[in-house]
Parts: sequence; C-alpha cells; structure tokens
Amino acid sequence: KREVTLVIDRSGSMRGEKLEQVREAAMQVIAGLEETEAFNIIIYSNGVDFFSKSPVLKTKENVWKAFDYLKNIKARGGTNIHDALLEALRQKPREGTLPIVLFLTDGLPTMGQTSEVAIRNIAIDGNQYGKRVFTFGVGVDVNTPLLDKIATETRATATFVLPKEDVEVKVAQVFKRLSGPVLADPKLEIVNSEKKPAPSRVCDIMPGRLPDLFEGDQLVLLGQYAGQEPLTFRVSGNYLGRKRTFEFTFSLEKATTRNAFVPRLWASRKIALLVDAIRQLGADAVQSQAQARASQDPKIKELVDEIVRMSVEFGILTEYTAFLAREGTDLTSRNDVLKEAMSNFQNRAMRTRSGLGAVNQSSNIGGQMGQGQLNFGNKYLDENMNRVAITSVQQISDRAFYKRGDRWIDSRIVQKEAKPEKTIEFGSPEFHELLKKLTEKGRQGSISLKGEILLVIDGKTILVKGPASK
Repeated sequence: KREVTLVIDRSGSMRGEKLEQVREAAMQVIAGLEETEAFNIIIYSNGVDFFSKSPVLKTKENVWKAFDYLKNIKARGGTNIHDALLEALRQKPREGTLPIVLFLTDGLPTMGQTSEVAIRNIAIDGNQYGKRVFTFGVGVDVNTPLLDKIATETRATATFVLPKEDVEVKVAQVFKRLSGPVLADPKLEIVNSEKKPAPSRVCDIMPGRLPDLFEGDQLVLLGQYAGQEPLTFRVSGNYLGRKRTFEFTFSLEKATTRNAFVPRLWASRKIALLVDAIRQLGADAVQSQAQARASQDPKIKELVDEIVRMSVEFGILTEYTAFLAREGTDLTSRNDVLKEAMSNFQNRAMRTRSGLGAVNQSSNIGGQMGQGQLNFGNKYLDENMNRVAITSVQQISDRAFYKRGDRWIDSRIVQKEAKPEKTIEFGSPEFHELLKKLTEKGRQGSISLKGEILLVIDGKTILVKGPASK
C-alpha cells in the first residue's frame, strides 16, 4: 500500500496557471489512490502548513476535505524548501505502507535555511522512515543538482517541467509509474555454490542501492565480476506486502567481445556517477574562493582525470568532454586536455546550479545513469536543450576510434604519438588474414571504417589502408 504526501510550493512565483495545474495534479493523485491507501498535503512558502498533522486514509469524506483545502491555496511569499522537506520526512508513516513524497517547487530556496548542502543533508541524514522523495522542478529557476540529489538519495527520481509544459501531465506520468509497488526495499547479495556470501566476486555495481520496483518496471544492473564460475544472485525485499527472497544463477559463458555493449554501458553509468560527484561538490561554492580553487582540489582533479581516461578508452563523450573528438584537439598533450576538461566542469557542472543550462545537465546525467542501451552517436542536450551528436568518434565492438583527418585511430594509442609498425593494404592477402583473425574475436568491425585505420593488433600498431585512401 502507498502513502503519498504531496508537498506543494505556494510561493508568489506560483501564481496563475502553474498553481492551477499543480492543484489539478494533486487532485488526480489523490483520486488515483486505492481506498486502503493514505495521503497528506503540505503547502509551503515562508512557512509550512498542513492538511493534516498525520496522513489520513482515502475516504470520500477525506477526499472532499482535501479538494476544498487545495481550492483555497493562495500563492504568496518566498520559498522555504528546507522546512517543507524536513516536515515531510518527519511525519511518521502508517504501518504497512510504502511512504512516497511528491515534492514540488518552482524556485530556489529563499526563506529559512537556504544552504544547498544543509537541505541536501536532510534527505541523507534526516530520512528516518526511508521515504521516497520524487522531486519536481517547475520552470528553470530551480536548483537542479539539489533536486537530483534529494531524489537519488531516497530511491526516487527528479522530474523537470520546462516552460510551456503542463505540470499536471508531468506529475501524472510519474504517479502512473508508481502504481502497484511489487518489490520494496530490495537488496542484492552475491552468494557462492554453498549459498554463503561472496562479495569479492563483484564490484562497482550500479545502481549501488536498488530502487523499489513497480508494475512494469525493468531493473538493469551493471557491474564488474571476477572469476569464471557462474554468479548466483539473491534478491530479497518486501514482495506484495511480505518478505520474499529470489535466487538465480547467471552464467558467464557469453562473455565475449560480441557482447561489448555491456562494459560500455557500465562505463557510461560510471562516468555519469563521477560527473554527478563533481556537480555536487559545487554546492554552496558559487562565487566563493573555494570555487576559484577548484582546479587545485585533489578530489576534483582525481575525478576529472578518471572521467577523461574512461571517456577516451570507451569513446563515451559528454557535454563536458565533447572537445576530445574535436579536430585539432591534441590528445597526446594530457595537461592541455585535463585543463580544458577542468574548465568545462568548473563552469558548467559546478557553477551552473539553475536555469536552462542546469536542467539540460540533469537530463543528460539522469539519462546516462539509467542507460539501458548504447548511445552510439554520443548524443546529448546542450545548454539550450538542443540535441547534439558526435560523429568523429566511433564505438565498434569493444574498441573506440577517433577521427583525425582521414585516419581513424584506436583509442588505446590516440594519446600517444604512435607510428605504424606495419601497413596492410585493403584487399591484399595480409588484409584477408587480418580479417579472419579479427572475425574469430568478434572484432571485424574494427576495419570497416572509411579511410585509414590505425589500430593495435596483438600488441603491434597496424595501419590499414582502405580503398578510399588509395
């Protein structure tokens, strides 16, 4: 059963159509609950007000009272996000329910405690009942990293409603997904053949904390494993109101280069997590000396270095690292590359907390964190919400190639001044021998690119000259 708390911003900027849409959305949510489920309404501006001091069951009488309460909301005052979130998490949920909070705001915190870090810490340290806080940012004048963090820390998601988009529709779409909680508080454990815990078999599993599963959900977990023995997973949780455990064994027999999309998906999510970590380090640092010293911060330097390394290796580029594919970027000059990357992360990920240029970052990072299929074109949304694609980097099999002039260069040597140890002409006997060798390993696509191809085969740098380069 669900217990839904609607937390509604009624600050002065919500006046007019926005408040009307939110009012309708709240009514839809309440109407969509089952009669055995519960709800509450919290409204906030300078301070915080309640429909009820504790959640109430959905009855005809309570629904009509709630609708009257919603109709009488007037928009005025500032935005006290801190106290509203605190009160939403403080209320004790009814026993046997999954507590869900739908938290809506259209602005930056302006009243009470306005520190991004302080507000963020409520979701991390003050959520004693494990409530799921689904955040909604209405318009672009919201702190998108803050709303993202509140959601991810509570096993929920953040949604952003752009100008001219309908708030009611966006809220309804999210709430529709939350019908029928099937598995709540899921936990994952790796066990050996004797059914004993074997945590050393896996690492870097993403997401680190499993989300609740609702009807129609699909959960894609990505991680790294050690050893060749089959992996046995044990998933436990609250299954339709009672404790259940599911166990299944995963064979590693299909671990071949033909399934190279798997490590690339893992790398994509890993990069997104690292980018988000940098973004969160920008909290409360805007316009401060700490922001100016970011390039000297060893934590940030380590994160940027790892992002660049993985981006080059896997050919996965983001708005911050798209310059790696730019003609003229000298990838052999590591210091220059890291300097440009650092500048991008400082100016965009750390410094841009609100506005359209912050919403696009949240959309990109959120999409990457939940990525379930390859993004071959390295497509992303720029700061004006325009879709951009990169064609000068190609992901083929388990390799990535960067285009420099008329030559495609293997990512493993693109950062070196590598010279070919051997040249093979397209169509020659040596070419067919190379093709056979690559086909056996599922890497024949590596020589399908138009133009010259500089790649590493068995530790040797080989230049393949295609027909277009003759």
